[in-house]
Amino acid sequence: MLWVTPSLGDTHDVEARHKVEATPCAGATLGQRLEEESRFHSRRDLGWRFFPGEGYMDAERALRVSKSMEIRYRWRVDAAGKVEALTDSARELCP
Repeated sequence: MLWVTPSLGDTHDVEARHKVEATPCAGATLGQRLEEESRFHSRRDLGWRFFPGEGYMDAERALRVSKSMEIRYRWRVDAAGKVEALTDSARELCP
């Protein structure tokens, strides 16, 4: 699979998001764990962002914790569909 620069609604970012969300994580999936994290009353879900690279797509989900602090969870999805956590917060989500 070849990643290209995504446009609004591009299927590559949707594919990357689905790969991340379907990844097993501590008896659930990453998607389920992210939903649990976003349900804390003090957190605001800032949504997904995608960053294409040569042969990969980085997928990031951000949550606002306070006026000045955000938690960013970032994963790399390679052309073979392998998902790798890039940030400490993403690694800590699935102990």
